[in-house]
Amino acid sequence: MSSWLQRATALAAVALVASCGGSNTDNAPTTAPTGFAVEAGDTSVVVTWDMEPGLTYWIFSAAAPSITRDSYSRFAGARITQPATSPQIISALANGTTYSFLINATRDGSAAGPATMSIAAVPRLAGAIWTAGAPLGADLNTIGFGSAKYVAAGAGGAIFTRGLASTDAWTPATSGVTASLNAIVTGGTIVIVGDNGSILTSADTVTWTAQASGTTARLNNVTFGQLAYVAVGDNGTILRSTDATTWTAVASGTTSNLYAVTVLGTSIVAGGANGTLLSSTDGGLTWTPLASGTTSTLRALVASTTSYVAVGDGGTILTSIDLNTWTAQTSPTTQALRRVVFGTQLVAVGSGGVALTSPDGISWTAVNTGTTAELRGLLRGLSFDYFAVGVGGVNLVSR
Repeated sequence: MSSWLQRATALAAVALVASCGGSNTDNAPTTAPTGFAVEAGDTSVVVTWDMEPGLTYWIFSAAAPSITRDSYSRFAGARITQPATSPQIISALANGTTYSFLINATRDGSAAGPATMSIAAVPRLAGAIWTAGAPLGADLNTIGFGSAKYVAAGAGGAIFTRGLASTDAWTPATSGVTASLNAIVTGGTIVIVGDNGSILTSADTVTWTAQASGTTARLNNVTFGQLAYVAVGDNGTILRSTDATTWTAVASGTTSNLYAVTVLGTSIVAGGANGTLLSSTDGGLTWTPLASGTTSTLRALVASTTSYVAVGDGGTILTSIDLNTWTAQTSPTTQALRRVVFGTQLVAVGSGGVALTSPDGISWTAVNTGTTAELRGLLRGLSFDYFAVGVGGVNLVSR
C-alpha cells in the first residue's frame, strides 16, 4: 500500500469517529458550531468559533478551494486537528497555497453533529504590510507573550493585554508601579524589567508582583536561557535569577549601557553602547567581551537560520556566523533600529516608524508601516505574524 493511501486510510478512520461513529448517537450535537472564522497568517491560520461546554471540536483541513467532511481526505495536506480549542492555530502551511477548513463537534463520545461550511484561506509571508490598531494610552516600549495572551508595556508602568484572535482588543492591566517598563520575557514566569531597577513577575498577566532587584539602574532588556533569567541595563548592569524572584548582580566587565540580551546558539549575548558585545556560556554567570567592529550603539540581537544579527543606531546591521567575526551590512536606513526578530524572514523596526525585512540578514528592504512614530517593541506572534508597538501607544500588526 502506498504511503499516500496509508495516510488517507488513517485519516478516514479518524474522521469516521467525527462523522458517523461513536456510541452515544442520541447525545450528538444537533447544530453546527457558530461564529466559525479563519484568519490567514504567515505559514499558518487562526481558526475561531463559539465554544460550548461539553463538546469536543474537530477541525478538518486540506489544500483545496473547498472541502466537505467526506471529501477533505482526497486532497493534499489533509489533516484533522482535535481536540481543538478556539482560537486554534494551525501551522506548517505553505504560503501562497489555498487551504480550506471546516469544523464539527462530538459530545461525550457521540457521533458528530453537523459540520460548518468550509472557509478558504491563503497564508502569506508577513512583514511587508502593516495595519494599525487603535492607539493605546501610553508610550509602549515592549511587547511579549505569556499565559495565552499578548502583553505590551511602557511608560508610567502601563501594561496592556489581549487575546490571540485578531478581533480581541487590548485591555489595560494594573502593574502597581509608575516606572517605565522596557522589556518582557516568558520563561515559565512572565518577567518585565524597567527603570529604577524595576522587575515585575506574573503567572497570569493579571496579577503583577514587584521583585527586589538590588539596583536602581535602568534595566533595558531581559531574556531567558540556559535555565536562567538575565536582565541587562545601564552602566553595564547585569542581573541573574533562576526563579525570577531572587536576583543577583554579576560582573559584566563594562560600564557601557547594555540594551540587548538574548540567546544566540550556545551563548547568551548582550549588546550596548559603543558597539559593546558580551557573551556568556554558563547561564550568565561570567561574561567575555566580543569584538563587534563598530562603535555604534547596538540595541537588539537575534538568531536566524543562517546567521546571528545585531542592529542598532544609525541603521547599523551586523551579521556573524560564529559570534567572533561580525560583518557590517548595507542598510537602507540611517534611523536607529531598536528591535529585530526572526520568523519566516528577519524583521527590524525603529525610529521614524521604519521597518526592514530580510530573507538572509544581508539584503534588507524598507517597507511602509504607515507611521512615523518610533517603534520600540517587536514580537513574532504565535500565529506567525508580527506585532510592533511604540511611542504614542502605536500598535501595528503584519499578517
